[in-house]
Amino acid sequence: MKRRRQKAPRDPVISLINIVFLILIFFMVAGSLSSPPDPSIRFVQTEDLDCCVAPDAVAIDAAGELRRSGIPIDLKSLLNSRNSDTTPLRLLPDRDLPAAQLLELVKELRANGQTDIIIVTEDTTL
Repeated sequence: MKRRRQKAPRDPVISLINIVFLILIFFMVAGSLSSPPDPSIRFVQTEDLDCCVAPDAVAIDAAGELRRSGIPIDLKSLLNSRNSDTTPLRLLPDRDLPAAQLLELVKELRANGQTDIIIVTEDTTL
């Protein structure tokens, strides 16, 4: 008569380790999707907004200089690069940039066909 081999009971800790590993991978990927904003920019502050900094956002420092990914860019180059782009233009103004200067820039952008402009601010409730 043949003896039947008994299967060893499966350890439930292995399943838990697999789940934790998958969650770790998820958060590593989700956390690295966007690049940090230009460190020389101090954001205007608001409350209770749902917003994040897009990697293609254009920063405006206190002197009114435009920057994309930390590299200075002039208005003409910005408009040329967005010629056929239909996504909203995100502006990251410095807190010390005069509002009149920001509004003048927005007016000039609109005059050149950029109608979908988003001004990104910092949420102070975090």
